[in-house]
Amino acid sequence: MNSFTKLTPSQEDYLKLIWYINDKNSKATAKRVSELYKVKPPTVLSMFQQLCKISLIDYNKSDGACLTDAGKQIALRLVRKHRLIESFLEKVLKLDGQLLHEEAERLEHVVSDQLMHHIDKYLDFPTVDPHGSSIPCLDIKIKKHVLKSLKTGLMFTIDELNLDTKAENYLTERKFKIGSVWELVDLSPGKSSFLLTNGKQFLSLSGKMAEGIIVIIK
Repeated sequence: MNSFTKLTPSQEDYLKLIWYINDKNSKATAKRVSELYKVKPPTVLSMFQQLCKISLIDYNKSDGACLTDAGKQIALRLVRKHRLIESFLEKVLKLDGQLLHEEAERLEHVVSDQLMHHIDKYLDFPTVDPHGSSIPCLDIKIKKHVLKSLKTGLMFTIDELNLDTKAENYLTERKFKIGSVWELVDLSPGKSSFLLTNGKQFLSLSGKMAEGIIVIIK
């Protein structure tokens, strides 16, 4: 799997399930995950291998699967989306029961972080979902870096864009946005310009612009 490839809903569901199990101080073994996900253990092991290859989990037979920082961030984002979506659907559309859960399961994989921010604001920043479960924030201990501080060859996920509107629009038009994955290919002497790629296109940034971009190294 190419590191730039978007995760599938199934891969995201596995990360979320591992998070649920680990959050209860239990081991996410292949057997346990297969029981909860209702698939055979070899299927789970195959998915574990995929997620290990892209550094989203660590796995060994005795301890089971544990999320890396990057994997935990994705899982928490999904849990947060799911619970906010349920809160929104209950309040606005008056949905409940199994339909509420099923629709949230589908939507959590496709809605953007920007839309979730607006939903969160519309709901006045709720802390629990309709079932009484806490809505997690994304303030987990993940080391972040200013893009300008990176060395060539590193891959990273965009976490924050602290830029003016014109610069942010310029980057968004080129698919450089929060959550996207890029690699630093080259930089000029003195770090006055940076050459990046997302696997499909190249993008050149000024050193000044790189100072306002916060990333998480993969």
